[in-house]
Amino acid sequence: MPKLLLVTVGGSFQPIVTAIHTLQPERIIFIASDGDKGSKSQVIGEGTPCEVRRGSEVIDRLPNIPAQVGLGDRFQPERDLILIQNPDDLSECYLKIHQCIRHLQQQAPDDEILADYTGGTKTLSAALVLAAVDNGISLYLTIATSRENLVKVERGEATRLVDTSFRKHTKLPWF
Repeated sequence: MPKLLLVTVGGSFQPIVTAIHTLQPERIIFIASDGDKGSKSQVIGEGTPCEVRRGSEVIDRLPNIPAQVGLGDRFQPERDLILIQNPDDLSECYLKIHQCIRHLQQQAPDDEILADYTGGTKTLSAALVLAAVDNGISLYLTIATSRENLVKVERGEATRLVDTSFRKHTKLPWF
């Protein structure tokens, strides 16, 4: 069964690359912020838009994520990139992601759809979680194997399935 992966894109490309390598999807849908300073540059930027940083110092520059993971012709920006104008607007984020998931479910009902919400703003990640849970999509999180940096996930990370079985309960015990 072919796998499709939805990922939110934020300031760090490394966890997204880890998720792609771990989950091995045939197709990836990138959800990124638009605008001059948006995270879309990590997906469609020319040259070497992905920065490896040590604090505020840029220690390396790499190609965009699709190039890094060797997507080639499998990545089609007009089909595989969802641009969010305001990545802090939960309504915009959720509606665009929800529509994308519903479209994928209708177009390819036999495909396995996965979501990794590691990157992006908190709002963008929350919207992906909500839309994935609402549509029965398997949810993943890429986390550091040892969490020393509280700002972002860095190298040495692992992608893990998130338990969403709480949705099966109609009434939670504390209500």
